[in-house]
Amino acid sequence: ILFIPLMVSWSILYWDKDKEEIHMMEVRTNPGMTTSVVLPDNTVVYLNSESSLRYPSRFVGESREVELIGEAYFDVTKDEERRFVVSTAHQSQIEVYGTGFNVEAYAADGRISTTLVEGSVGFFFKDKAGEAKMIKLKPYHKLVYTPESGETKMFATSCESEIAWKDGKIVFKNTSMEDILHMLGKRYNV
Repeated sequence: ILFIPLMVSWSILYWDKDKEEIHMMEVRTNPGMTTSVVLPDNTVVYLNSESSLRYPSRFVGESREVELIGEAYFDVTKDEERRFVVSTAHQSQIEVYGTGFNVEAYAADGRISTTLVEGSVGFFFKDKAGEAKMIKLKPYHKLVYTPESGETKMFATSCESEIAWKDGKIVFKNTSMEDILHMLGKRYNV
């Protein structure tokens, strides 16, 4: 007798779940602050100072797409069926294949950098001629893209100074004074 009402209730809840509206969520950090957020697929994102991340309330379809302005470290949950895509400023995208990586893409900066800690990512951008290009990164490499000129530069790195911010640290190793001042300005809102 109880089985029939339970089945009816369960089927109504199940069918209504698919019709649930998808909302765009946005997380922002204030100057000098950092935060972390867990996305609907259990991907963990750490946001640095003056950054924002837009993502859907649930991921549907063939890809999991988010939009980033600022700097973030992504610890992406693997999903063989759905790729993870981070859209950044200046019409560039990073396609992720289950990995940990850092992206610095402030709209006011004249460059976008991606540092791969583990796994694999593809960086999609436009070159000088406006043609779409893709570069695959290897772990412990940093790619710096300059949108104005369409140039890219690849560096080997220990990843220590690029991702130390998420643990509340600042690490300087062979860092230029300009980059030091930029990092301190972000960290302390000066």
